[in-house]
Amino acid sequence: MNCADISQQLGFKCRPISDGLTYVQSPLTLAFDGAAIGAFVQEIGRGLVRITDNSDILFTAMTHGINPDPRRSRKLGEIARLSGISLSENGELHTVCPQEDAGFHIARFIEAASRIGDACDDMLVIHVPKFQRKVGSLLARRYKECMRRDFVLSGASGHQLTFPFVINFGQPNQMVIQTVATGSSGKPNWASIYGAVGKMGDLKNSHDRTKRTVILERGEDQSTQQAMVALAESASVVVYDGNNQRLYDALQAA
Repeated sequence: MNCADISQQLGFKCRPISDGLTYVQSPLTLAFDGAAIGAFVQEIGRGLVRITDNSDILFTAMTHGINPDPRRSRKLGEIARLSGISLSENGELHTVCPQEDAGFHIARFIEAASRIGDACDDMLVIHVPKFQRKVGSLLARRYKECMRRDFVLSGASGHQLTFPFVINFGQPNQMVIQTVATGSSGKPNWASIYGAVGKMGDLKNSHDRTKRTVILERGEDQSTQQAMVALAESASVVVYDGNNQRLYDALQAA
């Protein structure tokens, strides 16, 4: 794959990553995040290349709280198909084409990625979950002017990460907070958990000294424990069981 040829054809930035693997970055950005849209181009033999985003777009969307449920996944898949691109069940945007046609297919790929970004941006206009509203009220009652909503920090990836709450704002013990609710079945929302893990991990890797905490609504014991294990790699976990004072004490200790 010749970076100079791609740059000349499309006007995109291009850099080799390893033998046979190239990253192409367009001037376009994701509407819901501001990150540059790009593509990995892998030579796979027989004169073919595979173009992929490594599931970056939908993973980034999940860190913003977008849940790619079956209905939304079908919609995003249809957007991809209109540009001749595939969207896998794992959220990977991809296509395979002859190497000599790579420029054309990269342009279609970027087009599909941009349209999917626009669709994700539309999906962000959603109601605030009940559990998040409840936690917000409790935090505002205790922390008053030291609490902010919709707080934005930059992650190691360069993405802008929005957290529902920050407490002790502007102080050395400043803490961002993400909430994860439990459904009527007693099980947590795993899309929210994966989104929180990605978001908190991105902030952790940026070496920002802001504390990171997830407030998890208690559900049935086994599911709550599984959620705590998944979240603990990237943040402190506080389980809310309805006792407000225990919540305040746990946040103080986190």
